[in-house]
Amino acid sequence: MSTALISNTKRSKFRFKRTKFLYQFLLYLSPVILLTTIFPLVTPRISEVTVGRTQLTEIILAVSITVPWMSQSICLPIYRSMGDLLADREMDACMRRFAEYWLSTCVAVLPVLLVFAAPFYFALNWDFAALFAFLLLGFLNMAFGQLLVIANLPTTNRNTWAFAWLAYALALLLFPTVWFLPPLMGMLVMLFVLRRHLRYLTAFKSLNYSDIAKEMLRGFLLGTVLWADKYVLFIVQDGHMDVVAVYMGLVPAVIAYNYFFAAEATKVDRAVARLRETIQSKGYRQVQSYSAKVETRVVDSTRRTLMVAAVSSAIVALLMFIFVHESFALALAVIVSSWLFLAVTIYSYQVDYLGSHTIPQMIGLAHLLLCIIAFGLVPHTGGYFIIMVGEVVLMMVSYVAFRRIWKAPAYDLFWRHAMAW
Repeated sequence: MSTALISNTKRSKFRFKRTKFLYQFLLYLSPVILLTTIFPLVTPRISEVTVGRTQLTEIILAVSITVPWMSQSICLPIYRSMGDLLADREMDACMRRFAEYWLSTCVAVLPVLLVFAAPFYFALNWDFAALFAFLLLGFLNMAFGQLLVIANLPTTNRNTWAFAWLAYALALLLFPTVWFLPPLMGMLVMLFVLRRHLRYLTAFKSLNYSDIAKEMLRGFLLGTVLWADKYVLFIVQDGHMDVVAVYMGLVPAVIAYNYFFAAEATKVDRAVARLRETIQSKGYRQVQSYSAKVETRVVDSTRRTLMVAAVSSAIVALLMFIFVHESFALALAVIVSSWLFLAVTIYSYQVDYLGSHTIPQMIGLAHLLLCIIAFGLVPHTGGYFIIMVGEVVLMMVSYVAFRRIWKAPAYDLFWRHAMAW
């Protein structure tokens, strides 16, 4: 009787944990779900509007390609400003620190936006009205992205993330031609969360500008692998591309990427934190033993993430073949390429996580050059086949670096600590 009761209790706990995870995972995916649903509904109305000589749809598409790539770049300095407090999980102090540095960090977005905007102005012949709309919409989305850092703090309710994106999506659905409204509505939700710390905004504290530049470059190159191909393809095709095929092809990688941070990254964080404690308090033999366990956990987490991407890819490919057959060739090329991009991104992230920044940045730069060369030679779907060949090489390089670094994580953690000391 007692055994059966214990067994039922364990099953109930397992079901509760699984349900909780699925709920949290759906919250992670809320922007993908909301925007994928709403954009097709509002596109006809948006396409009727022009800004200068450019259709509003083209400007919004340019922003939607640019912002995800820039997000890592502009958010890394924010995390850097909170570094010590974040490690100690002092969330209230983190929000105060965020408020102190946010406005000055926002300013750092502008030069990056100008760099991204230059090809649109020169290659696509945008006028100043279109360029201004892109810069303003890009800046608002970047500011919103920085505020979302608050929703990613370890003890913050993940509902906050979903509510902010819901406000964004509702503004887009109800007022699609008021193009600056969605990020403003999302920002209002996050500023409400920050309300007790708003008085610290006037502190205007700033990190060292050379540190900001290094962190932004690091984030830019880490984000390059998942996003550079869309940006380059958009330019070589004169601002027009098969949006459905490209974005549906990217969906499996986005799902798996979110799965990694929702389900696997926290496990790795806990394992590494325990390894640090072991290094400080235990002997060599215990450190070696637990270090091997950490390596196994990280490798398994990465493998599960790539399996999620593979299964999602097969499902999306089948749906595209059935429902959008005319775009299947491009969608399949993007799906396969995106799986490779995800693998390189996850391996590079894990290498960067232990403090080895140079290799991931070199891989990101090589990927960017690969995309430019491939679409320069073949400015259509065929460019992806050149990219796939090059990306297999980059995946092998990143995998070797990943296994080498995580073969002895205790060594890297010890020497990082020693050098910092």
